[in-house]
Amino acid sequence: MSLGFPAVCEELLSAWRDGVKRETGHSAAAFLILAVLACAGCLLIPGLLDLLNGVMGNLTVDLEAVTDESGNLSAPAVFLSNLQATTFIMLYGLVPFVRLSAMALGLNAVMLGWLAAVYVRSGLSLALYLAALIPHAIFEIPAMLLAFGVGLYVCGQVTRRLRGNEQTRSITSCLSLMGQTLLLALAPLLLAAAFVEAYVTPAVAAWFL
Repeated sequence: MSLGFPAVCEELLSAWRDGVKRETGHSAAAFLILAVLACAGCLLIPGLLDLLNGVMGNLTVDLEAVTDESGNLSAPAVFLSNLQATTFIMLYGLVPFVRLSAMALGLNAVMLGWLAAVYVRSGLSLALYLAALIPHAIFEIPAMLLAFGVGLYVCGQVTRRLRGNEQTRSITSCLSLMGQTLLLALAPLLLAAAFVEAYVTPAVAAWFL
């Protein structure tokens, strides 16, 4: 029998108190530190920016996949792309012993720092970079951090379960938690982020050009 909405909310709150909150907080701190270090490193260390240009250029989202025929960002395409990314971030947690969600966190943080350095090295201001990021990041980054938190929490649960701790969540329970988080928290945040990125962020960024 399916759970009612109040029961689902209570389950999510229970997981939040049980460890998702802690992992999300750690993710936020690590994300900020890595992004700042990546930006500073690219600006201060000769050759690092060129190295990351080659690496990150192959990892960034294909703009053609998230734009319409006019070359403008498509909110539905951006939403689906980000929803897929956050889903995989959580699913990485099902791999025991290896905190793959942390690797995804590091990659995304370094990418943000690298982009900031690209703006500066190109003669553009950090104000423009922030204007092109903050409007939709208000929704998108919390969604990503929550996905990282859930993925890391699930990894810990699965790992302890395999080590014989029967008090931890089963695979089925972990999948249920991820599905509920996706539907009730991540999807609304990412939907708002996609529409802001497509329709608000370009207008805000244009003020700084």
